[in-house]
Amino acid sequence: MHPLRVSVRAVCYRDDTLLLAEHRDDRGLWYILPGGGIQHNETLDQAFKREMLEETGGDAQMGDVLFVREVIADKLDTTYLPKHLHQIELFVEAKDFRQISQPSDMDKDQIGIVWMPLEKLPDLLFFPSTMISALQTRRFDKIYQGHIL
Repeated sequence: MHPLRVSVRAVCYRDDTLLLAEHRDDRGLWYILPGGGIQHNETLDQAFKREMLEETGGDAQMGDVLFVREVIADKLDTTYLPKHLHQIELFVEAKDFRQISQPSDMDKDQIGIVWMPLEKLPDLLFFPSTMISALQTRRFDKIYQGHIL
């Protein structure tokens, strides 16, 4: 049996930019919204705060859940996800971001953070790519997006 993983990801806007975690591997540069797994006995808000500090060195207030996606690695044609990963990701609004330190515990392959102009999102290797338009317009038509990459 493989456990279900639940994670929280921050959707943090500043003017016409979006805060992204920047990664590098054999594909080159790629980007995701900062965040990660919720630990046992940790609330969603606590995980949000911890992940923001670890990956961005920042602090923000957690807002509303904007959308949810599911990732099931065994149903995707990729070798970049852990085998048997089944993850539910809660994408939440990050309000009043402020930088308070350097990132303290970045993910594997993460090389930093960037404030990416919204118009550049389609040009990036970005996940979840199917949400680029919604992230650019800041309009999320439904909460549950399904199994998307």
